Amino acid sequence: MTDEQPTVDKARKERSPSFPFISLRKAVERAQEMADAHKRSPARLSVVGETWGYGAKSSGLLQTVAALKAFGLIEDIGGGADRRIQVSDLGWRILSDARPGAKEQAIRDAALKPRLIAEYAPHWVPERPSDAHCISELHLDRGFTQDAAKLFLRVFDETVSYANLAESDNLSPSFQQENSVGVTIEVPTAQMRATTVAPSVNAEPFKISFGPGRITGTFDLSEQGHADKFIEVLNAMKVFLNKDEKNEEAAN
Repeated sequence: MTDEQPTVDKARKERSPSFPFISLRKAVERAQEMADAHKRSPARLSVVGETWGYGAKSSGLLQTVAALKAFGLIEDIGGGADRRIQVSDLGWRILSDARPGAKEQAIRDAALKPRLIAEYAPHWVPERPSDAHCISELHLDRGFTQDAAKLFLRVFDETVSYANLAESDNLSPSFQQENSVGVTIEVPTAQMRATTVAPSVNAEPFKISFGPGRITGTFDLSEQGHADKFIEVLNAMKVFLNKDEKNEEAAN
């Protein structure tokens, strides 16, 4: 049993919103161990559990698998008795892509895969409120237990640090910022159900509205760099275009 397991089991005794029980850094380490042992070949949970030092029916194995799935590092092959898992394309990019900036971008993509991390990142990065403030918010507004709230904060902080999300150049369009083509990106609601890209005085490359399963707007991609910026915005907002959030929460 790992050092964090007693805390995890205690946090799970009462029902709290679903989130990865380990940070992205630890999840990538687990993915690396899996890749070293099995490459990209699908493997049964019991076999992967041996690689990680877990018993076939241990809660730690199931929670680790759920965490890696939440970050998009592994994927299921088959189901039921025939269920196997393998390192995903995103996981493999993190582990082996040597192109400049590719690994770093893949890590940032993985960091924002879990729904709750993506939801709180715009409000808590680069400067998160105090632990007491965040725990009260998670407990009173989101139904976290005290232990689960503390665990989520640890996972959140370690993931943000590992993915280097606090650096201004790495902020997603969910964060208020001025970008290189003069576009101010704002979040009109705390729930992030829509994100509007508003023009600056000197430039109006595009306006975009996002919502679950939809995207609308007007686009001017004629100037150099506008197309790349538009693609960057879309990639960063993929997590909010999911029509069925229940499926995403179940994966966590």
